[in-house]
Amino acid sequence: MFKKSLVAVMLFVLLAVMAGTPVFAAEKAAMSPEIAQGLTEIENVNAKIYAEIAEAQLEAQNMYDQYRDEYYAAKDAGTKAALTAKYDEEVTALIHELDMKTREMTRIGVENATAAGITVEIEWVPVQFPDRVALIDPLVVIGW
Repeated sequence: MFKKSLVAVMLFVLLAVMAGTPVFAAEKAAMSPEIAQGLTEIENVNAKIYAEIAEAQLEAQNMYDQYRDEYYAAKDAGTKAALTAKYDEEVTALIHELDMKTREMTRIGVENATAAGITVEIEWVPVQFPDRVALIDPLVVIGW
């Protein structure tokens, strides 16, 4: 008897969830053409940001490989220290340039999204470089 009651309750819950799903879906606001265009622009901005990240990661990897080869070929500590300082300076400059470029792209993306009536948020994501991690800022849609 208990098993039949349990099965009946489970079926009732399943039916209630299945019947209620279209109601929840109907509550979402309709998407206007301006919002659709704004969402497309946000996707394009994020794609450009990730392309810039990939390009910077590749360049940093090449710099790291060259640094590592020169470092292991060097015999004295002074040369190794100079190579390390030069590498750190170059990679830091590369990451700073990437950060400034993506911040500008994000700023323009936020302005365009706000004008289209879309609420966005800047989300800092960790980006792995050969020997360090940096935080870069693509956009995340919150709502419209």
